[in-house]
Amino acid sequence: MRYFLIIIVVLMLSITACQDITSPAQPVDKVKIGVLFPLSGSLADTGKNNKNGVVLAAEEINATGGIASLDGAELELIIGDTQGIPDIGIQEVRRLVEQENVSLIIGAYQSSVTRPAVQTAEQLKTPFVVSMAIADAITEQGFQYVFRVCPKAQFYARDQVLFLKDLATLADYDVKRVVLLYENTDFGTSTTLAQRQALQEHGMEVVGEFPYVAEGLTDLSHEMAEIKAIAPDAILTATYHQDSVLIAKTLVEFEITIPVIDAAGGTIEPEYIAKLGSLAEGMLTALEFSKHAANSADLNSNYHARFDEDITANGAYAYQATYLIKDALQRAGTTDREQLRQALHETNITDQEFFVLPMEQINFDEHGQNNNARLFIAQIQNGELVPVWPSEFAVSSVWIQK
Repeated sequence: MRYFLIIIVVLMLSITACQDITSPAQPVDKVKIGVLFPLSGSLADTGKNNKNGVVLAAEEINATGGIASLDGAELELIIGDTQGIPDIGIQEVRRLVEQENVSLIIGAYQSSVTRPAVQTAEQLKTPFVVSMAIADAITEQGFQYVFRVCPKAQFYARDQVLFLKDLATLADYDVKRVVLLYENTDFGTSTTLAQRQALQEHGMEVVGEFPYVAEGLTDLSHEMAEIKAIAPDAILTATYHQDSVLIAKTLVEFEITIPVIDAAGGTIEPEYIAKLGSLAEGMLTALEFSKHAANSADLNSNYHARFDEDITANGAYAYQATYLIKDALQRAGTTDREQLRQALHETNITDQEFFVLPMEQINFDEHGQNNNARLFIAQIQNGELVPVWPSEFAVSSVWIQK
């Protein structure tokens, strides 16, 4: 009798196995994408700009047939709010993966939040597409599920310093002595480390460093007094929004008129020019996106029609990253996280109509970094951020007050 029962069990298992092999995969109506940015707190406006870039791209993708290899499945955005706090970012990653069952996550803007967020996603074996967060260490931890589209801090510093070097020919202005002014989280410290190295490589001297805590910052008078006494040729900054506005106002108060070049921080937000008005004129920044560049005008027009404001560089990278996700889903033909990770790893996009950013290719190295990301240097002129460097992308000449 015991042997008879064993035979029946074996037969039942065999039938079940055959059913599993021959049964078609369940159809997918929606692909859940986790969208993780700071949507409350002091960075809420910036987080909204990032999120809206994803929203616009997802709406376009869904309106034009969704993911063809998944029978037209649409993207469903599951929103997470880091509140600008690392521990909350970790909690939101776990919620998105374990409760919402997202296929992958896009985020998360702040480097100090993104680092622990991607580490958590790695532990949960869930792909994380970093649309914006530049600390070098994010893609230097040996992770297999992390893919960064945007430039890393080293690239920002490289292009800031090359621009300073080129000022000699662009504006007859020689830069030898530089001050570093930066917020002291992962974003600011990693950017400053790269700036310091790039300046040394190009024979420029760092004559002062001034870190500060951006959260709740209300006064930089002491730092500006010291900077004025040092009398550098230029200032390199790494800022968030509120501190970038304070820096601009304090520069005017202390009558400091030397070139100030930001690392695409708070200076690229629409609120920066809106709050400062004419005080913003002449400010320089590295910039990942410009509505004045090729392939960008239509995107900005569509974004403005949808959200009643111009798209920012953060929004543009989030938009581009969402189309990258579409490409990976299309090639993978599944929402399986492991297969999506492999599809992202194999990405090699060269179609120039795909790009709204200054790059000609997207692929990822063994660390998950897109090494093709490039930057403009832009200057606020007549209330607009316009590219002034490199020369092949410049739409206006840089002006320096001497």
